[in-house]
This record gives sequence, C-alpha cells and structure tokens, in this order.
Amino acid sequence: MKFPLFVLVGDSFLCEEKRGEILSLLEKEFGPPLPVVIQRAGEAPVADLLAEARTLPFLARAQVFCLREADRFTKGDIALWGDYLGSPAPRTFFIFETESLAKGHPFLDWAARAKQLFLLETQSGRMAVHFIREKLRRAGKKMTPEALTVLEERLGTSFGLLDTFLDQLILSVGEKAEIDRSAVEASEERLFRWEGQDLVKALAEKKAQKALEALEDLLEQSSRDFPSARPVLRRQSRSKSPSRMSSNS
Repeated sequence: MKFPLFVLVGDSFLCEEKRGEILSLLEKEFGPPLPVVIQRAGEAPVADLLAEARTLPFLARAQVFCLREADRFTKGDIALWGDYLGSPAPRTFFIFETESLAKGHPFLDWAARAKQLFLLETQSGRMAVHFIREKLRRAGKKMTPEALTVLEERLGTSFGLLDTFLDQLILSVGEKAEIDRSAVEASEERLFRWEGQDLVKALAEKKAQKALEALEDLLEQSSRDFPSARPVLRRQSRSKSPSRMSSNS
C-alpha cells in the first residue's frame, strides 16, 4: 500500500462493506490475523492513537485503526494527523469513515492524492436496488415491481435500515415466494409503530401496557444504528395521499 490512509464517505452500511473489502486486501498482503481497532472519532485522544500507531502489537505484521464519524475531529486533531502522515509508521493503516465531509477537507485531499478516497454515496441509488435484489435472491424470494418501487421510495438508500427491514419482511412472509405491496406496507407499519412522544403520552396517561410496548420498540430501534432514517420515512409517508403508503401515480 502506498499510503496508510483510506477515507470512506457515504452511508454507514456502505462504509462498513467497503471497510471489509479493504481489510481483506490488507490481510492478503500481510497475512491474518490482522489486529483491528474500531472506534468513533473522539473516543480516544488522537495523540494516544498516534502513539499506538508507532508500535505494532506482538507478532503482528501490520495493524489497522478504523475511525468512524471522522468529521468529528477538531482542527487541532487534524493538525496532529497532518504531522503524523508526513512521516507515518510503516504497516499501520487508518480507515476514516464518515457520512460527509466539507469540500476541501484535508482528509479528502490526503486520501485523493493516494487514490484511496471512496465517495460511496455517488452510486448509492443503484447499489440500493442491487442490495435489495441480492438479499431477496439469497432468501429465495421475489418482489413485485410495485412493491419494489414502494420500498425504494420509503427507505431510500439507508443500507442499515434496508438490511433490518428486509430481514423482518422476509421473516413475515414465511413460505410465500413473492412479496407484494401489501406485505411491504404491513412490515413498515410494524417496524415504525412508535415515536418517542408515544412513550411519554402513555406514561402520562398511566397506560402501563402501551408504555411497555412503546419502550420495547424504541429500544429495539436504538440498537439498529439508523436514528435519522425513521423521521424521514414518517415525513415521506405523510406526504402521500390519500393513503399513507400510496404511490405517486
């Protein structure tokens, strides 16, 4: 590898997939097992990370640090990264992941010069369709064109959300080979039954069972790592008329 920095910009699911590809290539070059640290930017001081980068773990031929939400690094952090990358440690690699970076950001420039910048969102629409079809194919399912259109409109290109939704959708249809629009609508209704205010309202009204159901659903959603997708879905759904899941035609 020419330069020890990879920058992945796009949906978190796409970044995770690309990260896996990069790790596989590094393992082929240096051999497994490859020590990998995955954390969010800011969880550890950059100075501490760089100190670790200077020393390989015992018997390791290389190591990788994967830093998510790289847009959170401060100007001071970026200055430290710049100094380090001027004379990086051999066989220590950094993978920066983020949903977006401002034009002209140093991370973009450094990775672009090394030809290790991956702007994953540029093809996310086409990749979303491919992702849906591949997931259904592996499950032995087909989807009607109308259902596929509705699914694309509602879930967009949030791959983490798509993955979770498709898992539940496939499970809900059981042995049925073809998934139609009604199945998509039913799964969407189950997946997004509750909003935060529902829990507050249920508690205020002392409706224990409703509060427990809302809390259980909200806790399940919080573990999926796609907090911004649901309000977007809600806004899109409300904009459709006369029914919540009706098409544009």
